[in-house]
Amino acid sequence: MYMSPIKSRRIAIALLVALPFATAVQAAAVDPLLQKIIAGARAVPAASIRFERTSKNTAREKDGPVQTVIRVDRWDGRQMTRISIDGRPATPDEIETARKASTTVAGYHRIADYLAAGARRTAEVPGQTSYRLDRLPKGTIAMGGDRSDKFVGDLTIDTTSAQPFVSRLHFFTPQPFSVMFVAKVDRFDVVNEYRLGADGRPMLARQVQTIVGAQFGKTGETRTESTYTPLR
Repeated sequence: MYMSPIKSRRIAIALLVALPFATAVQAAAVDPLLQKIIAGARAVPAASIRFERTSKNTAREKDGPVQTVIRVDRWDGRQMTRISIDGRPATPDEIETARKASTTVAGYHRIADYLAAGARRTAEVPGQTSYRLDRLPKGTIAMGGDRSDKFVGDLTIDTTSAQPFVSRLHFFTPQPFSVMFVAKVDRFDVVNEYRLGADGRPMLARQVQTIVGAQFGKTGETRTESTYTPLR
């Protein structure tokens, strides 16, 4: 699905603050590893983490030219600020637009929210355990309305240390779906990669979002790769 860089910004991954589902408690109670993951995610402070995010957005309509925009944003622990676009300083209007669009902050703390609906173990090898999210909590994916029921997820947990953590999270659509009768999503993938920070706590290091489909009769693909650099 081709979207201009401006339109692609409007497709956001809306991350929930909290979902007090009883199923989450039940799922964690029967799986000690999930208990540790949820507790570890909740122990990561959201607001106090400061980072700089560099995002490269590439959009291409079928047989058309590639449009690339690079944006730099900074989270100071309270709000997101647009720093630059394609190397030039962001204008006041661009800064204000980015501020209004940043209603949530990305980070490892969101893992606890994703596991609110429970998860099932799918594979286990030395140093690594995998889980499947058969459903995402309502409100996780916002795209012309709540589309969380169209997605499933896979988590990879690094178990090589005393404090296990999610090293990779993959949200994806098992089958195509329509959005407000004007767009069709053939494929939507979101991959988050996490690593241990200098303080020993997990942090979001990289995210890749890919959307393939059609809008208003035009087909294409949009890919956004974001890297997160912690700030002291």
